[in-house]
Amino acid sequence: MIVGGGVAGCEAARVLAIRGHQPVVYEKGSRLGGNLIPGGAPDFKEDDIALADWYTNELNRLGVHVHLNTELNEEEIKAMYYDTVILATGSKPKVFSLRDDSHIYTAEQVLLKQKDAGKKTVIVGGGLVGCETALWFAQNGIHVTIVEALDKVMAVNGPLCAANKEMLEALLPFNGVEIITGAKVTEFANGEVKVDTKEGSKTIMSDSVILSVGYKEENTLYNNLQFDIPDLYLLGDAKKVSNIMYAIWDAFEVANHI
Repeated sequence: MIVGGGVAGCEAARVLAIRGHQPVVYEKGSRLGGNLIPGGAPDFKEDDIALADWYTNELNRLGVHVHLNTELNEEEIKAMYYDTVILATGSKPKVFSLRDDSHIYTAEQVLLKQKDAGKKTVIVGGGLVGCETALWFAQNGIHVTIVEALDKVMAVNGPLCAANKEMLEALLPFNGVEIITGAKVTEFANGEVKVDTKEGSKTIMSDSVILSVGYKEENTLYNNLQFDIPDLYLLGDAKKVSNIMYAIWDAFEVANHI
């Protein structure tokens, strides 16, 4: 049993099927891909969607049974009696309150068009996701301001292709994205974003605030099952939030040794 149809879950299923096992994937969403789906929303990230589609086709070609729109709890998992259980439950965006939470969204929500950022927005967090989201907004006519606590954007992303990083750093100002570094958003209310900067407090008028401050592991199922299932594995972002390459290699190594 593989719980989670993101990159790690799909790669584990692929390798296990090739090796002669009979993996069964349970995915709570309506399609395979996990964070590839919001990540691939900007047109310049279309390769993420292509990878999700490739995994979908590969698992179908290999005859892997995939159950979509199926979210399992620990009791259901224990009742199914699989030889091995792999949990690839991914990660979820970090969130916090800034007062007017009705207009505070995650990058994932706006990338999937579940929420409308409006005509002007402030993105909290200048990591890779925040910068890519800002570029996509700007290219679609939305005025964007990035507020980053560190002294430069994409300072802690890695490993990150230098060419991609340098291109993003050039494209953001070229497309009119305002970047405020060494700053912190303290409040959002009545369309006003309060920002503490090195030069003092600043107010930015905005229709929304987009949180892009990283992800945290979704490992609740593992914590609840680790003493009840003898052959249990935790994969990908659920074990350690990283990137696509890490998720694939982690899944490959585990699936190759089962």
